[in-house]
Formats: sequence, C-alpha cells, structure tokens
Amino acid sequence: MLKKFTVNNFLSFQKENSLDLTAGTTEGHSGHLVDFEKVKILKSAVMYGANASGKSNLIKAIKYGEEIILKGLNNVETYKKYFRLDNNSLKEPTEFEFELELNKQFFSYGFSSVLNTKQVLEEWLYEIGKEKPIMIFERKNNDISLGKPLLNQNIKDRFEIYKEDMKNQNNQLFLSEIASKDLDIEEVKIINDIYNWFEEKLIILFPSTKFSKKQFIGEDEDLSKLFKKYLNEFDTGIIDIKSIEEDFEIGLKNIPETMKKAIEENSLPNEEFQYSVINTPNNVFTIYKDENNDLKVQKLGLIHSQKFKDIFELENESDGTRRLFDLIPLIGNFSQDYTIIIDEFDRSLHPKLTEKFFELFYQLNNLKTQLIVTTHESTLLNLDLLRRDEIWFLDKNDDGGSNIFSLNKFTDMYDSKLEKAYLLGRYGALPIFKSFNVFDEMDGDN
Repeated sequence: MLKKFTVNNFLSFQKENSLDLTAGTTEGHSGHLVDFEKVKILKSAVMYGANASGKSNLIKAIKYGEEIILKGLNNVETYKKYFRLDNNSLKEPTEFEFELELNKQFFSYGFSSVLNTKQVLEEWLYEIGKEKPIMIFERKNNDISLGKPLLNQNIKDRFEIYKEDMKNQNNQLFLSEIASKDLDIEEVKIINDIYNWFEEKLIILFPSTKFSKKQFIGEDEDLSKLFKKYLNEFDTGIIDIKSIEEDFEIGLKNIPETMKKAIEENSLPNEEFQYSVINTPNNVFTIYKDENNDLKVQKLGLIHSQKFKDIFELENESDGTRRLFDLIPLIGNFSQDYTIIIDEFDRSLHPKLTEKFFELFYQLNNLKTQLIVTTHESTLLNLDLLRRDEIWFLDKNDDGGSNIFSLNKFTDMYDSKLEKAYLLGRYGALPIFKSFNVFDEMDGDN
C-alpha cells in the first residue's frame, strides 16, 4: 500500500508537498482503512481543486517517479520538468519519496536529481515504523553506503562490487540496478518487492488512458461477464456483448484511406501476418486474414434489446459509456492489493455513477487495494460516503506553486454540508472568475 508520497520541484510543485494516506483520528467508515496496529492506512483519497491547481501534476509526479525507477533517467523526458516560475529551480534538485507498506512492514524509498543533468544526487531506502529507522542503503552522488541488511557476510563482497559498478552509472538508480539482477537472496527480497510494486501493483490512469484489451471482450468469457455485469449495474442499457465480423472495407469505413491502404500493403503480401490491432479514440479493431487470404475486421458489438437485435458499435455509445469501458476492468482488481490512481475520474460520468463506483470499491475491497482520484464532482463530498481524512484539496499560492492539504486542516461545523461549504469557497481550491464581456457589441445595421 502507498502510505505517503512526497514531491519537490516538479512541474507546479515548487516546495515539498505530500499526499499522506495515514489515517487520522476520524471515526466511522472503519472499512475504509487497513489497521496495522501501530498505524492505519486509508484505502482511498479524493482530491479537489480548480483547473490548473496541480491535481493532474500530482498524478504526473507519481507516474514520473515510477518511470524513472522502471526505465532510468536516460529514458524519460527531463526537459523543463522542474518548477518553471522561479529562476533557481532549474539548478535545484527534484525529489520523489514513496512510503510503502509491503507484507506489514514499512519502507521509505526516494531519490533526487537535477533533471537537467540527468544525474542521481541522492537515493535512500529505509525500513521505517520502528523506534529508529533502519538503513538498507543510502547514496550521495555515486557513493553508496550499505546498511546492516546488506552487510551480511554471505553477500557483502558481492555488494561491494555492485557499489563500485555504480560509480560509472550516475543516471541509474541503485534500487533498479539491483532489482534487474533478479537475485534470489533473502536480504535482497525487499529491494525486488519494492521494484515489483511499481511494476505490477501501481496502476495509473489519465484521461487519455485506454483499456488495451477491448478486442478480447467479446471473445474472453470472463472478461465478457465482467463487462455485462457492470454495464447493466451502471444502467447503460447494454444487455449483451459480442464480436462483429465484417469485410475489410465495411468494417473500416470510417478509417482514413491512407491508413487502410497501409494495412493492406503491409499484410496482404506477408504470409506470416496473423492479425493486427488498431485502437482509435472510440473503438478497437482486429484485422486478420480468413481462409481465402482476404482481410477481415473484428470489432466490439453491443446489444441494447432482446427484441431488436440491432448491434451497436462502441463509437455509437455516449462518452460516459465509452469511459466505463476503460474503468470497468479496474473493478476486477478491487480485491487484489493494487494502488489505483485515476486522474479526472468523473470525466463524462453522471454524478450518481461516480458515487456508485466508489460504493462498489468499498463493497468489493476486503483487502488492501487503494483508489486515489482527482475530481470536480462535488457530490462525493459526503461524509456518508467518505471520511474527512480521505478528502484533499489543491490550490496555488501567490508564487504560482501548488499546495495540497487535507480537509482535516479545517476544524469547523460544516460536516453535514461539505459540498455546499466547498462550493462557497470555505476550503479554497476553487477557481476565481473575473467579470468580462465575451461578445463585442455590434450595431444591428452593420
């Protein structure tokens, strides 16, 4: 589980800011947290703020930290990722820190870099939650200090060699380097587990993120059941899903001719060609050859009525329904210990549907899965649905830097009317409009 994320000098975050999922003293909704005896961690966080307040940038920061860990600094874009409204920020380090719970133990892993130089300045991994933090390793530039867990006599000599090797890899993280070796050593297990959390357990969706396996929905029985169940529960009117098979020209009638021609030129002469998948903003197509070597198209078909068997394509559905095709696959992960982060969660969704999605999350999540979202949907500001410490706001200061703060910052009597208080500006994090005239006055005779 993600316990806390901290970012400094990245995009709109000039100063250190943290999203802390450690539960406060708020009572109620005991199912919204996991109790580890000494600490309780929240299963969800909902973040509000005006446009350009920094909500998306916080999600981008988590994603960016993940990409550096999995790909290395050399393989990520570092140009102008620092806070650009201060001349000193270009030369200042950008820092990311993740506090994680893994197997009921707690760890702090982080690193800093002057992104312009693509060099790691500092890196650290500590076990926390003890009376005193236990260092696993710490790094200053290319000088790495090993903690007691890595000084075991059986592995000490090997890790001394790894330390020397890192002196020539100033753009690579030590954690990533060790994880890439896939060492089957007990003392290294936590390093592998942390790396694997980023690779396997962290799911981040942006507004443009699409479910990549739509072409299998009509063919995969389990996937079809999942979609049919929740498309019905979300009252989309869709009662069945099947695959449509059409001739190449008919199936791709709305695809640009240049693209169709390129597909034909690449596939027809190629005897080894099996199939190709095309994703468009509103649909997904699988191109394949039949037994006569003719190109065919398979795509998703949606049925709205038992009486009238007309089949609709995904592009015929509303924006909200299409959005659900990217969100429904997450429901299958609600009981599998993932940390799911969604930017602009409510985009194209009815307010009641956003509520229903959260209700489902709490109903199905009996383990440690987390759901962290940014939203403008104020109807979620309901203490019958959320705890106070699950509600966060983002706002910008006078210098243009983003700040994140919890509803727990406010000790007021607005509990029964959170939505109204927010919309009235009680908590900030709202746009401020100036009066302006959007139309020029015109003489009717002109």
